[in-house]
Amino acid sequence: MVWRRDRPYWDPFDIMREIQEEIDAIFRDFMRGPRLWGHREGPAYEEFTSEVWREPFVDIFDRGDEFVITAELPGVRKEDIKVRVTEDAVYIEAQVRREKELEREGAIKIERYYSGYRRIIRLPEEVIPEKTKAKYNNGVLEIRIPKKHPTKKEGDGFEVKIE
Repeated sequence: MVWRRDRPYWDPFDIMREIQEEIDAIFRDFMRGPRLWGHREGPAYEEFTSEVWREPFVDIFDRGDEFVITAELPGVRKEDIKVRVTEDAVYIEAQVRREKELEREGAIKIERYYSGYRRIIRLPEEVIPEKTKAKYNNGVLEIRIPKKHPTKKEGDGFEVKIE
């Protein structure tokens, strides 16, 4: 039972109010925190914003003479992808726009959906940005960036016998 010091009597609804406040705080923190589609802030958590940005999943491979980056960009058209490469980073941005118009019984319903992907990838070595090549196929973007100072790959290495 919860006793309030500001009241000389016990109120059975105090417990319910405190539980409700705790539940509200849990949901407020959950909605405000970082999520898959980015960080939301502000009043009402900006639920009605017109754009939602996410980070695409990427794989980065070091092939010795180049970096190969593959990014998953489902639902994106090739024309809506922008890739910018500097000597130490890759910037990927892609927009998804969908508009749907339905007409039923004289009423028109128009739905718009704007979303996209943004990601900055820092590279561990200097690259040659002007020689970068990119290819997009079936929702997967592949970027090949030659290194400024290639490193030799030694094959599979040398197997050491354990004594």
